[in-house]
Amino acid sequence: MRLTRLWPALALCAGLAACSDRPAPTQPDIPSEAPAAIVEGNPTGSERPQQLERLARRFARALGDPEFRAEVKRALDASPYPEGKVYFQRALARDGDRGYQRLARVSGEALEDVLGDANRVGTLELYLPVPAHRTAWRGDGQVLVATAERDGDAPVAFDLQGRRQVLDADTPPSIPVLAVVPAEVDFDAPRLRSATCYDEACGGGGGGYVVPPTPGLYLTRAEFVSEFEGWLKGSPEFEIHIMGPASAGDAKVISSYQCIGEHAGGAYAWDMNSKSWTGSQLLFSNTQLDAFNVTFAGQPFSIMAYEDDDGACKIRTDADRAQKLFAAVGPAVADWTAAIGKKDDLLANAPRILKAAKSAYSVLTALYSFLTSADDIIGVGVEDAATGRYRAGTNWTVLNDKVAANGWLKLETR
Repeated sequence: MRLTRLWPALALCAGLAACSDRPAPTQPDIPSEAPAAIVEGNPTGSERPQQLERLARRFARALGDPEFRAEVKRALDASPYPEGKVYFQRALARDGDRGYQRLARVSGEALEDVLGDANRVGTLELYLPVPAHRTAWRGDGQVLVATAERDGDAPVAFDLQGRRQVLDADTPPSIPVLAVVPAEVDFDAPRLRSATCYDEACGGGGGGYVVPPTPGLYLTRAEFVSEFEGWLKGSPEFEIHIMGPASAGDAKVISSYQCIGEHAGGAYAWDMNSKSWTGSQLLFSNTQLDAFNVTFAGQPFSIMAYEDDDGACKIRTDADRAQKLFAAVGPAVADWTAAIGKKDDLLANAPRILKAAKSAYSVLTALYSFLTSADDIIGVGVEDAATGRYRAGTNWTVLNDKVAANGWLKLETR
């Protein structure tokens, strides 16, 4: 295969993942086993910023070849992922590491050195994070390649000659910028098709049948005070998690029992790209609520908001930050930092009732203490009746570790 086919092959591979025949679930349940407390993610450490910079500089120099730029542009345009994201290492590794060989050749380095950086730095994504840049760039040489280890860091950028410059962390430059940054997208997650029916058994054509809404807890409005996202990281990746104990006798939040977010998939795919959103989004089904109540004998769960920077719907929060949040918010609201969803025993088909509950949660399990993350904990949801704070159109407030409102939610059961 010629080198010019490297990037289109990536787009085809991603497209095949997007066309999976796997049907969307219609009634999700709590897993039979407790979720794993730790999900491995991108490494951190003193070498990572240098590894990122070396890879970005090599890639920028490789883009000096017009043919290679054109292939990259076509792959970005064909990507099925949000914001045209491409799995950086997987692209370079295709066809016998041809992409890595190109980077080594233009930089005058050994292939082993290039591969070493790519293998140790963690999963990276390539894309144009600024919408205006995605529109403006036509594959020409007027482009920079930038990277940053963490959201909010000043991006380090390289032109096609490999010259280094530091960009403003708050304002993107006028010249288009290609980002090579730690991945937010899980490129290996199944991309579930719509719940709209396309089979003859339900009328076919995609227009005759839609799976009915699942009874449960719904989010109908969300507002946040900030996007909690720097420009190099593109659109915000807001997520809301149902957090609960790992076992009935454990009073520590260590597991996410359900997440809604852009890449959550199925009934839980929720994309909020600005500071406010209105709609109807399933957060936790009645089946899940009932199973949770049986498993944990009436223990409450917490509703937590995150802005994700390291991987979709995966909690990578260190214990110190979680402890600080609960230690600050708990006393301020008499520990009403949790919720409980119960069924009215007198009305079998009535919606579950969501109300604030006292929580004994204090910290994420100590197993998290060695982890660090760029994920922002936006805050923990507390019912307005407990906080005494009210905002039109919402009924739960998202409080941060300073007991200030970072956001507001409208939650209702159906």
